[in-house]
Amino acid sequence: MFEQYKFAFIKGWGMFRKDLKHSIPSILTLGTLLFLYFAVFTVNSSVAKAIGNVTDSRLVRVFIQDDADAKEVKTKLNEMKIDGDIVYFNRSDAKERVLEVAPNADNLKELPEELFPRFFEINTVNETDSDTQVVSLSEKIARIDGVKSVESGKKQNEKMQRIKSISGLFVFTLTLLTGISCAFIVFNNIRLSLYRHHRAIMVYTLVGATRRFITLPYVVSSKFEATCAFFLAWFLNKLFVGFAAGYILKDSFFVLTTPGFWHNTVLYVALMSLAGLSAVYSVVTFLMKQKSINEI
Repeated sequence: MFEQYKFAFIKGWGMFRKDLKHSIPSILTLGTLLFLYFAVFTVNSSVAKAIGNVTDSRLVRVFIQDDADAKEVKTKLNEMKIDGDIVYFNRSDAKERVLEVAPNADNLKELPEELFPRFFEINTVNETDSDTQVVSLSEKIARIDGVKSVESGKKQNEKMQRIKSISGLFVFTLTLLTGISCAFIVFNNIRLSLYRHHRAIMVYTLVGATRRFITLPYVVSSKFEATCAFFLAWFLNKLFVGFAAGYILKDSFFVLTTPGFWHNTVLYVALMSLAGLSAVYSVVTFLMKQKSINEI
């Protein structure tokens, strides 16, 4: 058994090298498709991480009107006996807070302090507070004179979760379509290789070669092809992330992060499985249609 797989590996590697010039278009197509998937997945996962760190469900921000007296608003907030810390941010403090959240956003440093709103930040310390209680508290605060608007982590999280759900559904659909497309690309490339070597294959069948003997080298060849495409896509995604981080997002708090080792491993294993199955199906269906050495 070991010798059989060893022969298949050597034969498949030789077949891949011999047909490389014919496989380059397929590798480039497959690599480009995988790169687009990597890029979309990278952006989507980075956005999901950023969204997860934006809000706290028990956090309430109270923005006050420009002509309102912050002390009076603070007094009314204290009268509500809120179980939590109430911190006031004037325009200067608000600017510093934004820069803390977005340390790489150098362009914000140039903005005048007058453009930043004054607000109170309330972080309820009671972890048993439900989302309903936080929303109810926000509605009561909104009725205080001098309050311009109130934002609660609950409402923001609901909006963010909807965005994450839609984004996740998009990536799931894209994964399915990418997998199907990759399978068709490998299938067609193996089928073309079979037609190029059909006479040699027919000779093998005439002398009694099994389907496994014929199929395994093509499976190995398809895996080499898919491996080249995978690492091409991975390299292009690294360049894309490096360029985006160094130029497009240089002054932004948003950070792109490439898929980790384990995610790449899962994707690679899935791609190898698709390539192998596509190769097997391509060879088997090809042999079923060939009944004599003269048939193409």
